[in-house]
Amino acid sequence: MTIIKMIAIRETTKSQVAKITRFQMIGFFILLCLLFASCSKDDTEEKEEPITERTTGDTYKELSSPVVRNPKEEDHVTKWSCIYFGQYPTNEIVNEPFNAVDDYAVNEGDVLMDAALYDRLAKAEWTDDDTEIDGKRYHRINGLATVTCSKNREQHYRWKEPEAWHYFIYAPVKWRILNITGTKALLLADRMPDTCPFHDKAEDVCWSGSLLREWLNGEFYDRAFTQAEKDAVEMTDVANAPNYYFGTSCGPDTKDRVFILSESEVFSSSLAEDYGFYPGDGLDDSARRFKSTLYAKCRGAWWSPVEGYRGNSFWFMRSSGYTMSNVTYVCDFGYLYNRGTVVTCDDAAVLPAITIDLSKANYQEATPVYSTDINKHIN
Repeated sequence: MTIIKMIAIRETTKSQVAKITRFQMIGFFILLCLLFASCSKDDTEEKEEPITERTTGDTYKELSSPVVRNPKEEDHVTKWSCIYFGQYPTNEIVNEPFNAVDDYAVNEGDVLMDAALYDRLAKAEWTDDDTEIDGKRYHRINGLATVTCSKNREQHYRWKEPEAWHYFIYAPVKWRILNITGTKALLLADRMPDTCPFHDKAEDVCWSGSLLREWLNGEFYDRAFTQAEKDAVEMTDVANAPNYYFGTSCGPDTKDRVFILSESEVFSSSLAEDYGFYPGDGLDDSARRFKSTLYAKCRGAWWSPVEGYRGNSFWFMRSSGYTMSNVTYVCDFGYLYNRGTVVTCDDAAVLPAITIDLSKANYQEATPVYSTDINKHIN
């Protein structure tokens, strides 16, 4: 073999070895990438928390107890089935441009511009400030029938003339279903329909002896429900445990047709979780944010001007605060104030609750509500 051929063979062999080495290196690199990706994927999957979702109680026909996703997490989302049951003054009839409430606090449909209907209402005959026109019920109030009446109090309905009548049409009340057990459903109003002080005197008082309890089971109950509807409203056993933080007595347990929620039904308990609220402490829970109707604002309910929570109102709970002359409440952010405010506070909205027998009630199914529906960009 000549030297030239030997050199050619050696160079060819070197070239083949180089090609094989390059291919092996590329293959090895690809294998490493695949192994790394696989390990990374496994690590990511191990770190991801599974989404949990549960229905917290029974169902009845097309209705369900709250469905909660990640109930123990701060970003939990609750879906409430809803129904219409009963009627209450809600939307105002006007004959001129409306500016008694800040635009951001007015919901679609709150104001009905109808000069002809307004004129008919002004000339109508009224019984206990109620009348009926073309099969629809209306209610009128002036400044004397409000809890608080002012011409220029910020974040409150602006009364130009306290003596003038304001006209409202009755509308179906929308309720969230907090629990279904058999045919019995615990309902919470979707919007605060009215306002009333917890009590009319600055003194020690608990739920059992409060003005609000008397008003809810009297004037509110009679206005909101017909006799046929009342037949479906159950008497509810209302437990009044001491204040969670301060141990303040909240009085004896009661039996009520209409009531408001307690501290333990709204936070830091398994019951609160079952109702769709965040069961932990110290959180601005979107599930606890509510708005009031225009009628409630006309009667004196405050609304929030805070960016991100604009238009929300705050609502009483039936639990005493740090003393029995204070009452706990939930603010516009959805934060619970265990210390409370004075029992004579005149601009908190009222968020009523009732228990009904669905098998006896004449109700209509309504669009479900999610805890993220209010102030969506916050969540």
